[in-house]
Amino acid sequence: MLSSIKVNKPVDIVAKYREQKDDHFKTSIKSPIKEKETFEGLSYYDYSENYRVKAYITFTQDTQLISMPRTDGKQSFYLYFATATFKIDDKMCSLRLYKYPDDVQAKPLLFVPFYDQTNGAGSYEGGRYLDVELSNNKTVIIDFNYAYNPFCVYNYQYTCPIPPAENHLPVAIPAGEKSYFHTHE
Repeated sequence: MLSSIKVNKPVDIVAKYREQKDDHFKTSIKSPIKEKETFEGLSYYDYSENYRVKAYITFTQDTQLISMPRTDGKQSFYLYFATATFKIDDKMCSLRLYKYPDDVQAKPLLFVPFYDQTNGAGSYEGGRYLDVELSNNKTVIIDFNYAYNPFCVYNYQYTCPIPPAENHLPVAIPAGEKSYFHTHE
């Protein structure tokens, strides 16, 4: 039967991830969604292979502890780990990749807070986030189809890091999560 064949195309993996995230947000006690009874899922841009890019990484010479302002006026701390350089829509772009200070894994999960030209016009005005896996010492895959909103978008009880000026992209990234419309109660 064709329906039982598992496909591991990026588009199918992203669709499954989104389905699982929506289910988690609706049912988990760890969900930031307060009004779970009426929650019908997040709104996403259509998957696009154009927003899954290979980026070349340059590691920082001196790992710096960076203070990133939060939405509540406090600070979060990250290690500025590397810079990823890539091309989207024929424009060269770069993003700083941050490591959580207590992450001691050989291949850490890197935090990428960013702004793009969709902020306030389709996606959350305060920027979005990505988590990027470091798989080798030269390149990373940045898949903006996984771009997500900070938890403070869903619930005022959360505070979130504000993307730094260095991570403002000069292009629109119509991929990943869109704005979430609701009322904070």
